[in-house]
Amino acid sequence: MGGPENASARQPPKTAGNPPPRLAEDRFYRALASPHRRRLLYYLLEHEERTVEDLASVLSGWEATTTGTMYTSADRSAIRLQLRHSHLPQLADAGLIEYDSNDEAVRLESLHPQVTRVIRQSVEAERSDEAEQSDEAEQSDEPA
Repeated sequence: MGGPENASARQPPKTAGNPPPRLAEDRFYRALASPHRRRLLYYLLEHEERTVEDLASVLSGWEATTTGTMYTSADRSAIRLQLRHSHLPQLADAGLIEYDSNDEAVRLESLHPQVTRVIRQSVEAERSDEAEQSDEAEQSDEPA
């Protein structure tokens, strides 16, 4: 009765088919609510550790590319301030990054493949929408 075949019946089900716990947490979705935070995570998927200064430069460049405007050092400083006081603490609270405010280092936490996929797909969908809007704007600018 207490043999090995019954022991396996008492074990919790394997989690291979279950979604990772983060996908059931509100703070995960709050963390992904901002385009800046999604882009930051997307960037960190390829560059696991960066400084706040690096991230501010990347995000300001990304924003300049998307909006077609030049970003100044004041804009980059504003993004750096938002990173320190809003974006990075929210991402750290959601368990997506590790942020050391003393040395300004930001490191991506180990993420479940489904979480990584959600991050990639959200940014890639945003890029696709931006490309479509850009194409539509160019077509409307062409003379009839």
